[in-house]
Amino acid sequence: MKQEEAKALWRNLEETERETRLRLALLGGWILVLWGGIWALGSLLTVWNPGMAEPFWTVASPLGGLLSFYLGFRQGISVRTPLGLQTFYLWSLLTLFFLLHWIFLLPPKGLEGVSFLISLVAFAYAYVGTLWRIPGITWAGLGLFALDLLTFRLFPEHFHLGMGLLGLLGLAYGGRLLWRWTR
Repeated sequence: MKQEEAKALWRNLEETERETRLRLALLGGWILVLWGGIWALGSLLTVWNPGMAEPFWTVASPLGGLLSFYLGFRQGISVRTPLGLQTFYLWSLLTLFFLLHWIFLLPPKGLEGVSFLISLVAFAYAYVGTLWRIPGITWAGLGLFALDLLTFRLFPEHFHLGMGLLGLLGLAYGGRLLWRWTR
């Protein structure tokens, strides 16, 4: 192989990696917008009108899970790399766990269940950000975990309000990612 051919192959590889990271950032942005909005609205409803919160979560959680699965599936098709498939498999397994096991068999009871669910999502974000070397997504996952843990342990009476505000923050950060990568 000639040096020019090797350089051309290397440039193609770098371009493919850049495009793949872009697609993942867009997926991460859409997931943050989707779940940030759902989480903000559901958590704030829990604080201000608990009677409306239960029907909201009953409908929004499965629909959000299915939409997350669709976005992940689209990502898995768009990014045909081992990392793209690992990302798809991770989110698919978490979505299936949530839809099949969590909702039907062990619906989140109390703050412990809700906090545990948030920790799973935080782990997935941190893992995906590390896997793809996207520091913003890694920090979003670690920040979500830290705020979930601190709010749950230190201010349990304000947990839902804190999670609602955190949902708004996730919505804003996802919008920022989408704006940054699509302009």
